[in-house]
Amino acid sequence: MVMMERFGSPASRIMSAMKSFQIPVRSVQPGDRLLVITDDAMDPLIWQCMMAAINEKGGEAVLCMWPRLPRHFADVPQMAIEAARGADVIVALTTTAMSNSTPGSRAMRQACGGPMWLMEELTMEILTDGGGRTTMADIEEICALGRKVGELQDKGKKIRVQADNGTDLTAEIGGLEPGFFANWWGRIPFGRNPKSGKLAGGTWPWGEAHVEPVPGTANGKVVWDVTAQYPPGRWKHPVTLVIENGRCVDIQGKTEADQVRWFVTTYGDENSWLVGGEISIGLNKLCQKNNDSVREWKKHYGAMHFGIGHGADRGTVNSILRLEGITDYITMTIDDTVVCEKGQFKI
Repeated sequence: MVMMERFGSPASRIMSAMKSFQIPVRSVQPGDRLLVITDDAMDPLIWQCMMAAINEKGGEAVLCMWPRLPRHFADVPQMAIEAARGADVIVALTTTAMSNSTPGSRAMRQACGGPMWLMEELTMEILTDGGGRTTMADIEEICALGRKVGELQDKGKKIRVQADNGTDLTAEIGGLEPGFFANWWGRIPFGRNPKSGKLAGGTWPWGEAHVEPVPGTANGKVVWDVTAQYPPGRWKHPVTLVIENGRCVDIQGKTEADQVRWFVTTYGDENSWLVGGEISIGLNKLCQKNNDSVREWKKHYGAMHFGIGHGADRGTVNSILRLEGITDYITMTIDDTVVCEKGQFKI
């Protein structure tokens, strides 16, 4: 008997993947209804492991699958929106980014009435060798750091982000309810709402602290020097976004810059050029730099993902597209406090 028939090919690492999902499903109870959404390009082992983890906790898992959408942030099928009406949580395991930046994604969340656990673009490498290895002890450490960042975001009036690649952006922050960010980033994810008892939100891997600028106040340059949701993969050339009064007015660079400009022009609207989006710093030390996925990079310790377009926190910049890209080794200052210097936290 040949080895492939005896042992299977290739090795699946299913035990490690199941272990990775123990934190996301930690609060699932019998009677909870979770809709797992995916597409035909996702590794089947990933959505199967998630459904098995939900089932083991006594929850009801239902799969909704469609052919891979043609691009990131394309609208989901109408039937998927209808399927969400019976769910307590949507588990997003698609190979295209969902976020809350498209009308279809927002309609699906509204139909559900509960959170969407964002896990798009997950791979077995992320689950077993990257940020998916995060333990509860790691989560507690991340959330303790996140609360410190959140407290500065809550009290702060101005943020500045710099990097050696030419990034230098300033913006006004503040204006949200007291404790908004400290409670958000300091709270252990995937719990239950203390008031309603319903399952609460989370993303996987876990580990960021973002703030949406006050509309019209962002000025400067942001250089995406790693990757973005489009074009995918590790970039050969950086892309510079020129920001004036809360709007991206120019995109500079080589081939990747042309592709970014085409993507936003083709699939966005006028508000997709606004800032909007978010300025976010990664908090997770386990996320790996040899992975080219935005899902992994946006949580990477000391890196920033910066987005233009739809802003979810303030509800004032509404668009049909949000595009996020990565800047590594940032220095972030809130008012007079240096939060992070060249990728290393100082708080």
